[in-house]
Amino acid sequence: MSLEGRTALVTGGTRGIGLAITRALRRDGARVIAIGKAKDQIEAFRREFAEDPLTSVEMADVRDTDALKAVRDRLPGLDILVPNAGVNTRVQALELEDEALWEMIHTNLYGVFVTCQVFGPLLFARPGGRVVVTSSLSAIHGMNLRAAYAATKAGVSGLVRGLAVEWGPKGVIVNAVGPGIIKTPLTMAYMEQFPERVTATIEHTPLRRLGTPEDVADVVAFLASDGARFITGQTIYVDGGISAGSSWW
Repeated sequence: MSLEGRTALVTGGTRGIGLAITRALRRDGARVIAIGKAKDQIEAFRREFAEDPLTSVEMADVRDTDALKAVRDRLPGLDILVPNAGVNTRVQALELEDEALWEMIHTNLYGVFVTCQVFGPLLFARPGGRVVVTSSLSAIHGMNLRAAYAATKAGVSGLVRGLAVEWGPKGVIVNAVGPGIIKTPLTMAYMEQFPERVTATIEHTPLRRLGTPEDVADVVAFLASDGARFITGQTIYVDGGISAGSSWW
């Protein structure tokens, strides 16, 4: 399961699930480059890893192909690509404004697609390349206030299947993780506003708890390792069993 000697890049790698993924890949031995776009998060990241020469951060927006290419051109090579950056706006579908809709489409789907386009050729140059995309439970499990978000994440899981077919003959394995309800800085504010929904979520989760970023990150690390050498085109749902069903009936 060791990732020693491998280089990984994580978009949205400075906060929440992305930061946990960065930590997990580094824990398992990989050199990790995180990409973020918020200055405060990047500064906090640099403080955390100030004494680790094998962890670094780049500022770029995944919707900006030129910015991604500039990062690519500074890399010595790449073995593991984690397109993780994503955004969400919780609102009824009929009330979702164009700006928020396009931000989700451009970040969650377009941003993942161009990230794979830009960095994919680096993976082809080395044996055993890995792509692990962050999808979502909402790709297959309908949720209130998340229609557009769910659509973008369903598209991401479809992209993973397509890339697995195209890139498999090149030796690159492509999978996704689908987090369920995870305690992150973004979701905690929502949970604090609607504590009754947290209780309902736990009651409908077979493992009877919310997920943590580390729960997701450990699965990403596995999919990036040789332990997942014959798994491709899959979305692994890290959701405590929500997608398996419910005992309410």
